[in-house]
Amino acid sequence: MMVGALTRTSSGRAIRVLDAGLVVWMVAWVVLGIAIGREVRHLTRLSDTVVTAGRAVQETGQALQTLEGVPFVGGRIAALDRRIQAAGRSAVVSGEESRASIGNLAVLLTVTIAVIPTVPILALYAPFRISRRRDVRAVRRAAKRAAKRAADDPAFEEFLARRAAQNLPYHRLREVSSNPWRDLEEGRYRALADAELRRLGIGRTARRLRKR
Repeated sequence: MMVGALTRTSSGRAIRVLDAGLVVWMVAWVVLGIAIGREVRHLTRLSDTVVTAGRAVQETGQALQTLEGVPFVGGRIAALDRRIQAAGRSAVVSGEESRASIGNLAVLLTVTIAVIPTVPILALYAPFRISRRRDVRAVRRAAKRAAKRAADDPAFEEFLARRAAQNLPYHRLREVSSNPWRDLEEGRYRALADAELRRLGIGRTARRLRKR
C-alpha cells in the first residue's frame, strides 16, 4: 500500500532524490561495515603476539633439554622442560585459532552491517522503481508517437489528464485547475495532461500534445 501511494504521488524530481538517497544510504552502510571489519581484523595482532610468545616458550623448553644430563637436577629439568613446551604449544594453537575466529568475525560483521540495513529497503524500493520506470517508458513512447502525428491524439491526452486526477494530490490539482473534475467533464485535458507528464519527469519536447 505504501509503495502504491509512493508510485501515485512521486514526481520525477522526488524519484531522483529517492534514488540518490538510497545510493548514499547503501554506500554509507557498506563503508561502515568495511571500516568495522577492518578494525576487528586488527585484533589478529593480539593473536600473532600470542603465537610468537608461545613459540618463544617452546624454544625455551627446547633449550632446557641440553641441561637434562646435568647430575641431580637433570630429572627435574626434564619434567620442567616438558611442561614448558606443552604450554608453548598450547599458546601457539590458541593464538592460531583465535586469529582464524577473528578473521571470520570480521567478515561476518562486514557483511551483516552492510547488508541488513540496505537489503530490506532495496527489496521494497526496487519493485516500485522498476514498475515506475516501465510506466514512464510506456508513456514517453506514447507521447513521442503523439508528437510525430502532429500532436493530434485527444484520447492519449484524456488518458493523461485522468491519470493526473487520480495520482496527483489535491493541492497539486488545485494548482493546475480550480476545478479539475469539471475540466475532465468538459474535455479540457491539456493542463492536467501536462501535469501528469511533469509528475513522470518527461521532458517538454515529448509533451507536444494537442491544445484544447
